[in-house]
Amino acid sequence: MVVGTVVALVAAYLFQLVAGRVLGPTALAPITVLWTIQFLVFTTVFMPMEQLTVRRLSLDVPHAAPWTLYLSVIGASILGSVAFAAVTLDQLFEGEALYLAIVAALIAGYGVFALGRGYLAGRRRFREYGFSTFAESVLRLVLAVILLAAGVGALGLGWTLVAGPLVVFLWRPFRGERRREAGAEREQRTVSTLATFVTANAASQTILAAGPLVVGGLGASPADVSVFFQTFLLFRSPLTLAYNLISRVLPPFTRLVEEGDLGSVRRWALRLAVGTAGLSAAGYAAGGAVGPAFVELLLGAEFRPTGGLAAYAAGGVVLATMALFVQQMLIAMRATGRLAAAWLTGLLVATLLIVATDGDVSLRVGRAFLAGEATAFAGLVAAVVTFRNGR
Repeated sequence: MVVGTVVALVAAYLFQLVAGRVLGPTALAPITVLWTIQFLVFTTVFMPMEQLTVRRLSLDVPHAAPWTLYLSVIGASILGSVAFAAVTLDQLFEGEALYLAIVAALIAGYGVFALGRGYLAGRRRFREYGFSTFAESVLRLVLAVILLAAGVGALGLGWTLVAGPLVVFLWRPFRGERRREAGAEREQRTVSTLATFVTANAASQTILAAGPLVVGGLGASPADVSVFFQTFLLFRSPLTLAYNLISRVLPPFTRLVEEGDLGSVRRWALRLAVGTAGLSAAGYAAGGAVGPAFVELLLGAEFRPTGGLAAYAAGGVVLATMALFVQQMLIAMRATGRLAAAWLTGLLVATLLIVATDGDVSLRVGRAFLAGEATAFAGLVAAVVTFRNGR
């Protein structure tokens, strides 16, 4: 599982490196928007489905899957994403209507991919989980190299994003699953849990991944949008790695909660809080010192960010990564309401900081990212430590 995640991470960055060098920052802009939409929908909506599936299957007697709910969520995500793409077609997609079909297929594919991985992890098929994770990224890279060598542009490259998630079917994640619906009472509880979970992830991923869209919306040039996107993409590598590992740590936390050992969970939260404070400070300093040169080395001088932007990205990503592990404790506790409160507070702080400050657009958004992550992380730790008997 770890090896597969690392390979997937490397392949994802090679995809961006190859595409960026061949197309350049301006031509690459539609791909960065597609990537951002997919990332936001996947982490906001589909990861909660994946993690709740893992939690459900980790129980001694897992209940039936709420298939109607899952399919409705995927369908609504497709409609919402296509609607956004249609409204911003001229501004973000060069007025090319075929991008609407790419967006629809992209979201549908990753919805199934998330459910498939949830079944693999929930049934402790961690090796297959790792294989599916790296195969998705490697297939996308291979197709991109072939198509770019053939001279296709951003539109053709967009279809490589669609192909990747389909590899999950190679491991038949749903085999043995009977088409059973959960009881009405249990499905209603699942709807409530998923709703608050999605709210939490919507706030957290808006802080984390909406930056390129905000920078572009505030009037930055396409080149500046690409620089912001590539900088944060490179610095998000620890977080990308963590996304594919949290399904491994959720079952142990679930068992601790089910056994009533909340003390152990709280101690883990406090340990993570202390370690994260030091790591985030170190990341901020290192990002400002060597981050611009690192980005330039990988992507070229035209993608070089300022030291301030690199520092904000590095320090904030450390907080976002460690927050993901604290979040698993609240998921295990089914305390998704507390989860939502922490992330909504962080989003509010980030939004106020953008509105209340002026100056360079990229730096304003980067600074807000760091402040929002710090606020949310503190709220998550407090939520775990103060949790008592299902409240």
